[in-house]
Amino acid sequence: MTAPRCLVPPVGAAAGAARQFRAELPCLATARLDLRPATLDDFPLWSEIFAAPDAGAIGGPLNAEGAWDEFCVYVAGWLLHGHGLWAAVRRTDERLLGFALLGLEWSDREPEIGWIFAEEAHGLGYATEAAMAVRDHAAALLGPGSAVSYIDPANAASIELAIRVGATRDPAAEAALGDGTQVWRHGAARAEATA
Repeated sequence: MTAPRCLVPPVGAAAGAARQFRAELPCLATARLDLRPATLDDFPLWSEIFAAPDAGAIGGPLNAEGAWDEFCVYVAGWLLHGHGLWAAVRRTDERLLGFALLGLEWSDREPEIGWIFAEEAHGLGYATEAAMAVRDHAAALLGPGSAVSYIDPANAASIELAIRVGATRDPAAEAALGDGTQVWRHGAARAEATA
């Protein structure tokens, strides 16, 4: 089966334009990871992560088309909001391990810091490193306390990670959502949330 046209990398002038646009986007670095803007080559891992039977805590499981829709939302964020999706690449061997993001989905009330890693990278601290780098970037770009993580209460690993990176629960933001999702605020509490 051939890949859908949307997954075929551009060639010629279009490929050059894509490289030029990506070169303008911010790259982040941690002790062990390089976070670079996501490319079409990264989509297979994104799709694999979202297709897993246990992907419910991150909005899955999704078929390839659903995963593509999610991928495009975050990649488009660079043009629409000035922030988006990074691919997390281990520096020692250039292996793609997962993704970190600062983005907005349709129902998000505030920019979200998120992390999505392959099972092989779980429990090794990579997601924590990536989340800290995105948290610091978000604070510089949007101001302290301007980004949150929306976490399913059943996702214990993400809750533990949010705590490790210094996020705190925001009861006012949770009440405004009213759907049971936990809201973890990164940085100082927003004035309207504490007033």
